[in-house]
Amino acid sequence: MSATLVVRDPLLRRYLILFSVLLAALGLAHTWVNPHLEYVRALILNGQLWRLYSAHFVHLNHWHMLMNLGGFLLCAWFFTDIYDRWLLGLWLLVSPLLVSGLMLFVDQASGPYVGLSGILHGWLVMALLLGFRTHPWLHALVLALVAGRLIWEQLPGYDVEYLRDWIDGRVYVNAHLYGALSGALLAAGVMLARRLRRPSVSC
Repeated sequence: MSATLVVRDPLLRRYLILFSVLLAALGLAHTWVNPHLEYVRALILNGQLWRLYSAHFVHLNHWHMLMNLGGFLLCAWFFTDIYDRWLLGLWLLVSPLLVSGLMLFVDQASGPYVGLSGILHGWLVMALLLGFRTHPWLHALVLALVAGRLIWEQLPGYDVEYLRDWIDGRVYVNAHLYGALSGALLAAGVMLARRLRRPSVSC
């Protein structure tokens, strides 16, 4: 997390804007696009595999979209020293499929499910882990808060309906858990790849 807003990849901003515009357009057109893009287990098993991916980029209404888009952009602003175009592409490619795969095969969730919030947890956790050495205490604190929230969401008394008045639906808490796990896996993979790319030093 950069206190001085060091920018790792100046060209990333263009891609963030493009993605934000796409997310906003899909969110505003939710009435028309959701039936064709949302996660529905029966339709996926019937061959509509694109729903495993597309479900994470559509929303229940404009408030649902604005909350998730705001969270995405806040992460992008706080972690300008971490994110680059390559990480954005990796996250967009891998995290939706991991989360949907776990929903499909572990939860066997019937759906419908939509929303960025699951993979948004991966976007955050990935940055916290990749930037851990730079600000260990701050990143450890935020990771503890995220972990605490995820544990709280798994408790039996957690109210999954608390946002219904805003987003016209309940919160699917397992998507948050799976998204955070995907972020941890992505961070581990990136750190391993970077370590393997380092030139060895011999005496």
